[in-house]
Amino acid sequence: DFQGGKAKILHCPTFGKTGCRRGTPGQYLATDPKGRAFMISAIEKRKLVYVLNRDASGKPTIASPLEAHRSRTIVIDTVGVDNGYDNPIFASLEYQYPDEDDLLEGMDTTEEGVQKEVAYYELDLGLNHVSRRWATVAHSSACCLAPLHG
Repeated sequence: DFQGGKAKILHCPTFGKTGCRRGTPGQYLATDPKGRAFMISAIEKRKLVYVLNRDASGKPTIASPLEAHRSRTIVIDTVGVDNGYDNPIFASLEYQYPDEDDLLEGMDTTEEGVQKEVAYYELDLGLNHVSRRWATVAHSSACCLAPLHG
């Protein structure tokens, strides 16, 4: 509400009743630069994508969340990527930690073995589905992502 200078609550879901936990989405919030969707990420595993629409009277509405969960993943940062009018894309700086089977098989768990990645999640507006499109290896000292428009 720009006239009154106050924020309006559009949607207030309860993700967790015991505060901010590592598996409860809400730690990271990223929006699509065109305002079509936003992603809420937890520190570990869970990511939810909401599609924004407008009803007949012009008020914004929020669709049910779409899940983009990935097991054994620690999220460090999440941002929206400027993709023009193509499907919204979100970038997430994350790394995947090994499970017990990997440790028993002798997986390298040093800094060289477990690498940080920038993973890109695409929201297909036509199919109403979120998928992890691709990932690139990030520098080991990377700690945040900065969205650049253009």
